[in-house]
Amino acid sequence: MATQLDTLVQIVGQDKKEEVVRICTEQNFAEAVSYAYDNVISVDPEKLSAAEHAVGAHDKESDYYKLFIDEFNMKEHFSQVCSHRKFVKKAFFRVQKFLDHMTEEDAERHDLTKFTLAQGVGYTARWVHGMDNACWKKALQHHYDHEPHHPQYFPDGKMEARYLEESLVDMIGSRWERNLNGAEEVSNQDLVDFNPVYLSRYCPEDLEKVKALIEKIKQG
Repeated sequence: MATQLDTLVQIVGQDKKEEVVRICTEQNFAEAVSYAYDNVISVDPEKLSAAEHAVGAHDKESDYYKLFIDEFNMKEHFSQVCSHRKFVKKAFFRVQKFLDHMTEEDAERHDLTKFTLAQGVGYTARWVHGMDNACWKKALQHHYDHEPHHPQYFPDGKMEARYLEESLVDMIGSRWERNLNGAEEVSNQDLVDFNPVYLSRYCPEDLEKVKALIEKIKQG
């Protein structure tokens, strides 16, 4: 813990030392890192640029790399993203013949924004450390604002056709990986047997399109 806290204090500086030590003591180290990113690093262009460069360039000698990748364990988040992207691509090729608009390029670039610090810190807080904090909420909103395969990207909620199909492939990939354990022998029916709650995000018109696609996949 001392080594982790030393790295964090070195980055935030003496004026924020007392606050990050307090958060670390009263809550946990991951919450202190979330606070530091939201309130110190992301609002300081010089610090933010240095952090983004260190993580993007895999500069293992940098304090930022040590803090975020090793001590905060963002490497686990990156591993989760890589696994999800693999299953999204598998899902795309599995149902490609039912898709009229989504392309292989769409599958290849799926969720690349999760590799940015703007999303990576919050996603690590939520899905590695189990925290539902402000940093996670900001990261999720940033994801919605930059990834058009979410209805929240579009002002009126009505999606472009290619991204509507990508949203379905996203759900298939997630279900295949998380609920069906990546089994190769799963049927199309199993892949699209979603909990209805995941369909509630669509506007009525898009919901009908998604349901029609699901039915095509089931019958196919």
